[in-house]
Amino acid sequence: MLNLANILTLVRLACAAPIVLLILAGRYEVAFWVFMAAALSDAADGFVAKRFNGCTPVGAVLDPAADKILIVSLFLALLSVEALPLWLVVLAIVRELVLVGGTALLRYRLRDFRVEPLVVGKLTTLVQLSLAGFVLGQLGGIAEVGAALAVLVPLTAVITVVSAIAYVGAGLRLSACARTSP
Repeated sequence: MLNLANILTLVRLACAAPIVLLILAGRYEVAFWVFMAAALSDAADGFVAKRFNGCTPVGAVLDPAADKILIVSLFLALLSVEALPLWLVVLAIVRELVLVGGTALLRYRLRDFRVEPLVVGKLTTLVQLSLAGFVLGQLGGIAEVGAALAVLVPLTAVITVVSAIAYVGAGLRLSACARTSP
């Protein structure tokens, strides 16, 4: 079912390609503003879904998929213009692959498995999007944020690893419970 929350998620998803193209074209200021629209849609879709009882099975899959596509495409584009270190981009992509692979495995093994976002996962998305926004703001000449980046890069790395470990742990616990269930 397509509702306002899902439409906002689709807007975020639709922003990924233009942001990447703008970054690759060196149009960083425009990329920043399109990114801000995408980031605001991320905040708005969750609010709208909860406030107006708009949580749907489609939204439960579409929202995290849109986050993953936006973050991975942004990080790859920023890597290509040498604005993010390779090790951080690899770390973020490996985390996403582990989460997607683990989710697929759990769905295969547990028929009634439902993806439940962890707080640390939401925090990771926030930190990763903040890093991308700060980098785009710096590249676009919108703000001098060198000091913030010096903190955000290692913070992003740490929270990315912590959330990956948390999700793997949650997945292992679910899998163990499924083996012991009748």
